[in-house]
Amino acid sequence: MDAAQKIHLLSRELIPVINDLDENAVKVVLEHIHHCTECQHLYLNVMEMEENYPQAPIANEVDIKPLKKLVQFNRGLKLLLIAIRAVILLYIIYSGIQFYDWGTSAQAAISYIQSVTFLFYFPASLFLTIFTLVFFNKKWIWLSIIFDLTIILFIDRIITFFI
Repeated sequence: MDAAQKIHLLSRELIPVINDLDENAVKVVLEHIHHCTECQHLYLNVMEMEENYPQAPIANEVDIKPLKKLVQFNRGLKLLLIAIRAVILLYIIYSGIQFYDWGTSAQAAISYIQSVTFLFYFPASLFLTIFTLVFFNKKWIWLSIIFDLTIILFIDRIITFFI
């Protein structure tokens, strides 16, 4: 088989996918088509079939609205996570205020609040952070980690600032 027959054979195989070929390959195939009548007929048939092939109408791109119930569920979970954190913190601070006299033993109350925060809030924050990791995006994960670390590490300073 000589080179011309090889080009003819390859051109017949490549004509149906000519639009997907590299520039150099397209030039070689088109050059062969100019010299070969059999390949010209094949090329014209392929182009005619491509033109007559029914094109799917291109619809205007529409934003896909998320499912309303799913969005409401997502918001509900976020509010639940915030409410759990708030209830735990309010209970810790309330118990610290109720058990200690702030006038005479403020430092003991703050120490109590710190220890109870580590005892109760820290495990709850771990669970809630893992829950956030599973159900929410990175923004919510980072916000919950930063908030929880701030509360755990600086609860004493936050309380002394407000009281």
